Amino acid sequence: MGFMMLNIASRALAAQQLALDVTGNNMANATTPGYRAETANLTEAPPQPVVSLQGSELGTGVVVSSVSRANNPFLSRSVRTQLTNQGYWSSTNQALSQIQSLFQEPSASGLQEGMNNFFASWQTLANAPQNQASQESVIQQGNNLAAQFNTLATNITNEMANLSQTAHNQVSQVNTLTAEIAQLNTKIATVTSGGGSANDLLNQRGTLLDSLASLTNITYTLTPNQEVNVYLGSNALVVNGTHYQIGLQQATTAASNYPANAPLPYQLTWQAAPGTTPAPLSGINGCALFGTLSALGHNLPAYLGQLNNLAATLSSKVNYALANAVPPVTGGFFNTVTSGDGASLIQVAPGLTPSALVSTTNPGSGSAALAVSQLGSTISPLYTALVGQVGVDGQNAVNQAQTAKSTLASLKNARQSATGVDINQQSALLIQEQQSYTAAATMVSVEQSTLQSLMQAVG
Repeated sequence: MGFMMLNIASRALAAQQLALDVTGNNMANATTPGYRAETANLTEAPPQPVVSLQGSELGTGVVVSSVSRANNPFLSRSVRTQLTNQGYWSSTNQALSQIQSLFQEPSASGLQEGMNNFFASWQTLANAPQNQASQESVIQQGNNLAAQFNTLATNITNEMANLSQTAHNQVSQVNTLTAEIAQLNTKIATVTSGGGSANDLLNQRGTLLDSLASLTNITYTLTPNQEVNVYLGSNALVVNGTHYQIGLQQATTAASNYPANAPLPYQLTWQAAPGTTPAPLSGINGCALFGTLSALGHNLPAYLGQLNNLAATLSSKVNYALANAVPPVTGGFFNTVTSGDGASLIQVAPGLTPSALVSTTNPGSGSAALAVSQLGSTISPLYTALVGQVGVDGQNAVNQAQTAKSTLASLKNARQSATGVDINQQSALLIQEQQSYTAAATMVSVEQSTLQSLMQAVG
């Protein structure tokens, strides 16, 4: 029985040492992103029969049966669902904030001020039709206004090009994450199928799933050997140790009302295997990638389309007012542009001379210039509506992004409370385990002393 006590003590030492290691590892990783608290599960060692007591058994100490990992599937899914929502509004907010900076009104250099100066110059000309300085001022203000339209259209298309690059980067990130998840699946399956614990690998994969959920609206299932299968809509992204690529394919045509001077929209694709023809991917919604593609294919083209319409309206109405005044001014002021690309192409008619701004039959009449100056009350509200729409969309994105961020923080805190490391709790557990380890060491010391005394007695 003396040797049994030594075995009990040695098992206790080993078990408490492992428990101390687990607790120490928890405390060391208390602030490590994605880490889940671990627990050394202590159980009784198998008992042994007692010969002197028929039918009786005696305990043989303690062992660590497993090291479990804290997990809360419900909160994890809730966090990932909110990561998707927060990703959408963050992506949308980022895209629209760039556009809002282009429509800062009122501004001394803004398009609204340019239109005000343009129509004011025509009012001045109406009061002195034959004044060469007034004539030259109209042409100068027209050139300035046309340049502002051109620049604003170029800036919007540049932002669309930037968003296109962002979308490509997001798709690349999705493919990288799914490849890494598939690799971890293989490693996890190898460990768990052999009866082992893959806690660290599961932590790594959980972090990757969080990152993937922030990019796109994934769903996922778990297999018995703890592999995760990930889907986007009805298309698989990860199945066991295999991952599937998604891509971006630019459309060859666009809807009839899509701006001619805007980059063509994109379609997400899914590839069943390397070398196969990519197929259209559906089911993406409410995520960062969707936010980028939505801004790229809807919001920004809509703003550019309104700007093109405004430029085309300005050109046609100014030219019409001159041609239909009494007496008329022939030749036109702006070049003819369409609503498809007006903002990027509008310009003062090439070769226009100051004298061409007044009637050849009655140079002293300011009726044509007056008619143009009065167009401001019709055209300016169109631009005001555009600026207002950009502002409303942008502010909505800001508000939604802030709400989504706050909700996400609450869910993350709840998950951390349920699965993360509580330093106070771990500190108390460390003291308890240290005391148990000291007790086991005392048992070893007592048993060694007892055996030494016995050896001396028989010697």
